Amino acid sequence: MADEAALLAQLHAALARTARGRLDDAAREVAAADLHVTFTQPLAGTLRTQGRVTGGGRSVCFCEVEAHDRQGRLVARAMGTFRYRGAASA
Repeated sequence: MADEAALLAQLHAALARTARGRLDDAAREVAAADLHVTFTQPLAGTLRTQGRVTGGGRSVCFCEVEAHDRQGRLVARAMGTFRYRGAASA
């Protein structure tokens, strides 16, 4: 259970970093509106995450992240919707 909680936190952070990476305005923040996680393998050891933006606009961002173990096996996939907060730059 602790491994799952740690992975959920890692996936959430990776999704937020991915959404934040799309911003040009450093003063803006992101807030999760929706998260969905699917576990595909038992969790063990060090995991590597990689995220990408799949869509969105000026106020919302859709992202997904995959987590792989040291052998390269997919252990989890997360999808998230993030809202941008704060003033948009002109």
